[in-house]
Amino acid sequence: MNHLTPVDAEPEKPIFTDTLDNVLNKLAHFQQNSCLRVTYNSIIFFIHINEGQLVYATNSLAPFERLERHLRRLSNQSPKLENQIIKQPRQRFKNDLQSYTQLPSDYQGIIWLLDQGYLDSLEAVTLIRRITREVFESFLCLSDSCQYKFVPKLEPIQELCRFDLRSYIEQCQKRLAAWQAFSDQISSPYQRPYLVSVKAKVIGGLTAKQNETICQLLKGLNFRQIAAVIDRDELVVAKILYPSMIDNTIVIRDPKSPFDRLPQLPKKKVLNLTTRTSEPDWRREDSGFNLNSHSKQTIQALETKWKIAYVDDDQSAHRNFTEYLQQNLFSTRSLLDAMNAFTELIEFEPNLILLNVNMPNLSGYELCALLRNYRNFQTAPIIMVGEARELINLNQLKRAGATDSLSKPFSHQELLNMIWKHLQ
Repeated sequence: MNHLTPVDAEPEKPIFTDTLDNVLNKLAHFQQNSCLRVTYNSIIFFIHINEGQLVYATNSLAPFERLERHLRRLSNQSPKLENQIIKQPRQRFKNDLQSYTQLPSDYQGIIWLLDQGYLDSLEAVTLIRRITREVFESFLCLSDSCQYKFVPKLEPIQELCRFDLRSYIEQCQKRLAAWQAFSDQISSPYQRPYLVSVKAKVIGGLTAKQNETICQLLKGLNFRQIAAVIDRDELVVAKILYPSMIDNTIVIRDPKSPFDRLPQLPKKKVLNLTTRTSEPDWRREDSGFNLNSHSKQTIQALETKWKIAYVDDDQSAHRNFTEYLQQNLFSTRSLLDAMNAFTELIEFEPNLILLNVNMPNLSGYELCALLRNYRNFQTAPIIMVGEARELINLNQLKRAGATDSLSKPFSHQELLNMIWKHLQ
């Protein structure tokens, strides 16, 4: 896997300790040509800046595994990237950590592939964007205190593209926030999902061929590796597999060495720099790139927000509902008046509806029956919500055509589990 030993042959420079938030703010204001080096758990992160703009980010943990994995994803749409070509950068530039503050070896590999005509300029930019984003996502998960040093450079790193640093950080932060939707099951994108039982249509959201392929991959590959093979974003892979994790069709195992040394995904709000960005959404991972059909499916899946509606005369229940589903995956609508809810639900067109059982003027059961008579809601999941001390009338639930029931007050995870159970 070619994990590089963190040995630095450069003259010793001052090493500082500070919070990651402060380090990032210093980086954002650093206008020189430089490399920020941050050490964590014997892993070194290298972030290259030209005149305050981000050029490339990498780390010493299996850099050529990362490069080859992203090249294999590109190979789905670039016939020039044959397996023997993908291996060439490792053979030519491996084991040269001393150069990483000047010109990283994996970056040299990208330059070589471009010079040799195996990558065009747009493919090179896509490759750099994806590798840098993966490294940055791990970087933003570091503990509050980290050791770092800035290594100024007389000459800028050879530049294939550059990104606005603050915009890039914000995009990665939004991706980390999206990962939190799966935090009860997934603590690292390097964890390995395993298929432990076979059920009809186990994994939704995939073509038959992709379904067959991904089932073969659920035997030791991690989320990032699976994403590269099927040419989808790893967040999409997590979204697709999550319902099967909930019903224990898929189990999650810890990352293999050396990926177990990387920090876990945050379970609380991630860093929040004050940023302004022209790319406000983390989904636009390949903006400007000519996508193939698989990548278009990726973008469509990421851009799709499930619409969840909740009708309840209890204002406090709505506060929990909207707070719990403040994720990039959901668009929510809270309705207090059951009498006016029917019209608003038709306009909103939710993918899943929650209805309080006991509401004045119109009960949840009555509203459910009305909704079932409307063609757009004949198959939509409708969940009846009642107080925990109440026994939801199963006969009424069945007659009204409700799909399932949920007791309140419900927890964040109980609500998510119900949604994942019925939306695949």
